[in-house]
Amino acid sequence: MFKKIFFSLWMSIILLFLYAFACAVATFIENDFGTNVAKALIYNALWFDLLHLILIINLIGVIVIYKFIPRKKYAILLLHCSFIMILIGAGITRYFGLEGGMHIREGEKSNILITRDEILSFMVYNDIGKVIEYFSFPINLHPLFKNHFEQDINLKDNKVNIKLKSYTKAQDKESLPIIEFNINYKGDSKDILLLSNYNNENVIPFRLADKIFALNLGPKEIQLPFSLTLNQFILERYAGSMSPSSYASDIIVNDNNQNFEYKIFMNNVLDYGGYRFFQSSYDEDEKGTILSVNKDPGKIPTYIGYTLLIIGFLWVIFDKNSRFLKLSSYLKNQKNLFLFCILLLSLQNFTFANEEKDNIINTIKSIKQNSNEHSKIFSSLLVQDFDGRIKPIDTLAMNFIHKITKRNSFLGLNYNQIFLGMMIYPKYFKQVKMIPIKTDKLKQILGINNEEKYASYNDTFDGNFYKIINYVQEANRKKPNLRTQFDKDILTLDEKINLAFYIYSGEIFRIFPDPSFNTTTWYSPATNMPFKFKDIQMIQNLMYNYFLNFNTALEDNNFTRANESLINIKKFQEYYGEKLLPSPLKIKMEIFLNHFDFFKNLGYIYLSFGILLFVLIFYEILKNKNIFNTLKKIIVFLTLLAILVHIFALILRWYIGDHAPWSNAYESMIYIALACIICGFMFYKKSILSLCVANIMAGISLFVAHLGFMDPQITNLVPVLKSYWLNIHVSIITASYGFLAFCFFLGVFNLVLFILRNSQKPQIDQSILNIHCINEMAMIIALALLTIGNFLGGVWANESWGRYWGWDSKETWALISIIIYTIILHLRLIPKLNSPFVFASASILGFYSILMTYFGVNFYLSGLHSYASGDPMPVPKFLYFFIIFTLALIILAFFKRKLKSPI
Repeated sequence: MFKKIFFSLWMSIILLFLYAFACAVATFIENDFGTNVAKALIYNALWFDLLHLILIINLIGVIVIYKFIPRKKYAILLLHCSFIMILIGAGITRYFGLEGGMHIREGEKSNILITRDEILSFMVYNDIGKVIEYFSFPINLHPLFKNHFEQDINLKDNKVNIKLKSYTKAQDKESLPIIEFNINYKGDSKDILLLSNYNNENVIPFRLADKIFALNLGPKEIQLPFSLTLNQFILERYAGSMSPSSYASDIIVNDNNQNFEYKIFMNNVLDYGGYRFFQSSYDEDEKGTILSVNKDPGKIPTYIGYTLLIIGFLWVIFDKNSRFLKLSSYLKNQKNLFLFCILLLSLQNFTFANEEKDNIINTIKSIKQNSNEHSKIFSSLLVQDFDGRIKPIDTLAMNFIHKITKRNSFLGLNYNQIFLGMMIYPKYFKQVKMIPIKTDKLKQILGINNEEKYASYNDTFDGNFYKIINYVQEANRKKPNLRTQFDKDILTLDEKINLAFYIYSGEIFRIFPDPSFNTTTWYSPATNMPFKFKDIQMIQNLMYNYFLNFNTALEDNNFTRANESLINIKKFQEYYGEKLLPSPLKIKMEIFLNHFDFFKNLGYIYLSFGILLFVLIFYEILKNKNIFNTLKKIIVFLTLLAILVHIFALILRWYIGDHAPWSNAYESMIYIALACIICGFMFYKKSILSLCVANIMAGISLFVAHLGFMDPQITNLVPVLKSYWLNIHVSIITASYGFLAFCFFLGVFNLVLFILRNSQKPQIDQSILNIHCINEMAMIIALALLTIGNFLGGVWANESWGRYWGWDSKETWALISIIIYTIILHLRLIPKLNSPFVFASASILGFYSILMTYFGVNFYLSGLHSYASGDPMPVPKFLYFFIIFTLALIILAFFKRKLKSPI
């Protein structure tokens, strides 16, 4: 009986769910109480280790009970064995591995490894201050439960008692807990207050009775059989910025057997003596390096497990007897009749009515009528942003003007013309009402009419007094989730005013390279330029001539001299900044990408195709016959063209940015959209519905990518992302999100069909079964991509900073998602749960784990992959409606759930 229960699929699902739940809880504990608490309660706890062991035993039992070998289920066997091997490798690393760090200053030598495990050290000194006895004890203290620690130490002549007296938890994330110990020796006692001493420095001895002792709470120090000497630490920054491009340590390995030089930098590891050294960080004065050190006997079995995992998934998908091909065969024999729910989109139209002074109106009119061609030449002038990237002014103007006005054009002026006007005529443009305002209270503070939809830069000032300064400070003091709509509007307005100030002040206009060639920084004439007088005078003349000639050109509509002034500035850039300039082709391509706005327009195209397909399919279901075959073929062809344009635009962004275009939130969303539409195109011959759903999902993904919290700017990469692993890991795992989003919409669609089931329309039932098969096939591919991508990320982490799994929130939630979708795909093996209704509901609910992995971790949890750096963002209100909609859909479909799975 025990054997039947313990090795059942029910038990497997329960164990997996328990494991996922424990991991989820641990991420929130870590966020609120710190990594050490999460490790003490869950990750390094004995019960969690036992859960791993139970999972291994359960997996082995399932392999035996379900006779994988006699039934020749070799692909499934290999896949399950890979997880067993990975867990074994993780166990070896957990108990026999070593992980820590080494700090070395330039010109100094070190062989001391500082571990990451916290211990309590007790030292006995002689009269000349030398340690004569040393004792250490592992200790786990955390704020959630009552802590207890007591230890007797037998010295040569007597006994010392150490007892934990009190533990005061940290008051915030930046402070440390205060721990008090009582030390008793020969009837004499003393209370010692300790903070965690991560550097093992400044240990203060104390006298008790006739001896001198010291107590320290911190990491353990291990002496290596060899040492490293730091010759030089090298930090390279992006041109003209403080952002690091790369950093490296030139070291000498000192050993009795050999001495040699080596350079350690990000993604370039030193392997020596069974240890691996990784470039981790550096001192603020850039004269010292911090290396991660790793000794991992579990690496080989873990990597073997990863290899078996990839082979197993590929085998599962392409095996002639696999579930995937059985589903595919079933679909080949079915009709493709489908239905989808209507998606309504509303676009906000901006209207404006401004009363301007005559000179302002005339200036704007002149710029609008006369400067269009000149603004195109101006747009190709190069500028260096604050991160050091050299780019055309077209990109800078587009980003700044759109953030200020929420539009790419305003008052009939394109963004380059607005940027020019703000730069050359700040006095006039500060009076132009171009900043959107919504809140009535904010309008009252600024002193503008409630009917006004826009405010000017000058509206926010009363002389030199910034009208909203007190409100800005008050809003910033509040936690994000406690901010009102007024607070949010205040902070948004403050951001727009600051952006406008950069233009009006000229600080953003960093167009002049260093004529002395001493630095790679470009300068604005409005700032203090550290050049020789003659160079400063030359730059000022260039700007004066351009401003003067532009002003004259507006009056007589002759831009010859203004164009010549621009050409002179470009010649200056070409001569003094030659080594930094992007190629002319790259400049043209970036401007081309800006003006066509491929991804935003593709969003509208995908949505249009999806809605049109819905209308056609809906009509065909009502008539119970295929009518629009030719029109559907045209949409398929146009969708293919859209996919090709999408790929072209991604390649173009890759070429412009010099790195794969999936390194930030915006880029990952446009890549997810591509993955969605490709997924739908893969299955369209089996079901035109798949293309309908994929178009809508791709359109929504691109719509989300262009919301306010996404930044579409092309930026420089941080050093750790300068690796080919960025292309491999991120592309695979992000593609899986697109496939799972596709599964989510198929699940929604199927539940809608369940609600519409009617005995008079049997074609609806057949549609449900077909969608069910496509959904399961897509999920098998998605789970393979998600799992492979996540574990390849582990390989990248191991090659970059010395550990392939560190329970970071992002990787942990990716693991949780893997477990959730593993459970979903195994539900069919339990007879009572083998139904299209259960699978559709599960594919919808499972997607919440992806939302948490993709969005939630970034904004609500801390970690290596997180954007959050303090208090969490408030939960969006639409999410609550989204959850209510999901539950309502499942409940309504529940009453018509009785439909068996086709295979």
